[in-house]
Amino acid sequence: MPLEPIVLGHNAFFGVDHLSARRGRQRAIDLASAHRVVNLVDEARAIGIHALMLSTHPYATDICREIRRRRSTASDLRIYPLLPYAQKYVTRANEMGLLRAALATLRQTSVRQRVSLGADFARLVARRDALDIVRALIRIELGVFRRLEMHVVFLHDAMADLMLALDLPRVFETYERTIQRWHGTQAGLATKNLPFALRRFHEWGMAPPVFLTHVNSAGFQMNPGRDSCDEVLSREDLSVMAMGVLASGHIAPAQAFEYIAKHAAVTSVCVGMSQVAHLRETFELASKALRRK
Repeated sequence: MPLEPIVLGHNAFFGVDHLSARRGRQRAIDLASAHRVVNLVDEARAIGIHALMLSTHPYATDICREIRRRRSTASDLRIYPLLPYAQKYVTRANEMGLLRAALATLRQTSVRQRVSLGADFARLVARRDALDIVRALIRIELGVFRRLEMHVVFLHDAMADLMLALDLPRVFETYERTIQRWHGTQAGLATKNLPFALRRFHEWGMAPPVFLTHVNSAGFQMNPGRDSCDEVLSREDLSVMAMGVLASGHIAPAQAFEYIAKHAAVTSVCVGMSQVAHLRETFELASKALRRK
């Protein structure tokens, strides 16, 4: 399915700012309720932005509940989930080990979710098969988005880049099939090293998925370097959603989108915004840049 050209990012909702922790905390305070967040989403819709990137952060449950409560919002909003919320598993893995952390998450599910998983739940807990656990965790993580329209479901770069580095094509196959079978949508990958990801898919003999990756004129989080990323971003046979286009506010919007317009592979941008004035400016500049392709 085609990507939405402009996607509202979620970092401001969760207090994430890669250049200033203080600024990130202030934005989180400004958007301290799901009601305020969805008000911003509705302002974005009024301007013409009908898509939202949303990770499986604990706060996402309240945001999705508020979106469902507003039927007009839910009816024309496309969600691009990003899973898993890595910090949750990192914290638990440090405390009890990765496998036990995954199993602990499964055991905390509701009775309804366990019934949905059916016999798979008992089998995976007994066998502790890694791929069975992956399937179950995906279904549980995406439960927060029930009754909302999901488009591409992106695997977080913390997990995706690890999978690529360890040369684990079966993990991606499991992830992709689970997304397609249980949610009827497309699986994508977030990565901080697009050239390496493409080499891996070539080695695996698999068509590359939709990618979510950093694209900005400062080369911020573009690995192994901006020049090598620019080379692959010139390909017309790739589908890329660009994130970090403003490098956390380091780059002026006009300069940022001028750079985006040069890359054939970039058909969509995901930008976090916390103020209506920023929404309007970003929509106008991004729309102009993407129309030039």
